Amino acid sequence: MPKNSLLIALVLLSAIAQAQKPILFKIKYLPAHTYEMVTKDSMDLKVILIDQSVGAEKKADMTDHPLNMVVTTEWGTNLKADDMIGGRFPVALIGRKFSTKTTLNGTDAPMPPMPPVEGVRVNGKIDAAGTMFLDTATAADEIKNAVSNLTGGMAKQLNFPDQPMKVGDTFSQDENVNAMNMPDFGIDMNYPTKVTYQLIAIKGKMAYFDITSTFSLNVEKEAQGKMVKLIGNGTGTGKMEYFIDKSYPKSIVNATEYMLEITGPNTKGNLKWSISKEGRYVVTKGGD
Repeated sequence: MPKNSLLIALVLLSAIAQAQKPILFKIKYLPAHTYEMVTKDSMDLKVILIDQSVGAEKKADMTDHPLNMVVTTEWGTNLKADDMIGGRFPVALIGRKFSTKTTLNGTDAPMPPMPPVEGVRVNGKIDAAGTMFLDTATAADEIKNAVSNLTGGMAKQLNFPDQPMKVGDTFSQDENVNAMNMPDFGIDMNYPTKVTYQLIAIKGKMAYFDITSTFSLNVEKEAQGKMVKLIGNGTGTGKMEYFIDKSYPKSIVNATEYMLEITGPNTKGNLKWSISKEGRYVVTKGGD
């Protein structure tokens, strides 16, 4: 075999071996790094609620005129991590943008006043275990109120396996991505969606995951003094790109569709909604 061909073959074998080498994954923030996070969540909800006690004409009108609600929320947040000091390192969470918009049947819905986020800075630290602590105890009320909007755009914690993963491996976790809260019908955040991540490729310093989501519900419960039956299902797909060397996602895109039937005293309802989530993250060493 010619030397050039042998060299090419060795390089290819090395690349294949590297791609097949198991890798231990864990999301964490690194000292002396800056994280720029831009995320967008959208929910499109259609609701048909029929009062069984009314006549056929009124029922038909309810069916023909469903409630359509669209909610879009966008975040822009930076996290600046300083050098490690004594096993922990200081961080600063800086708000760049937070906005939310709701429409009902195509008309903008009034929104309550939001705490200002742009320019808000919250200092804190990350300890040796990777836990973040934000210094809000003595912060002004507007800063405390803005913290949840600041952290909402950060990448969620992923429960990666404790052992290294190879291509083809999967892990699953329950996530409250359905974002529904209708206490009159017993619908709340206690019905999580099972989200499964499968490692499909490793290329250089990047790992690529497929995401599948499943939701199933069949319960009968008391809500507001009446018995309500809920039957629902949902499925979704998505993708994640992950920086292996920086232990943080590069992007997460996921979309899930849900259907739910509600049956109660004199009430029958159908809900259909879709939720899309998109996060883009830039991680650089150092930064201002």
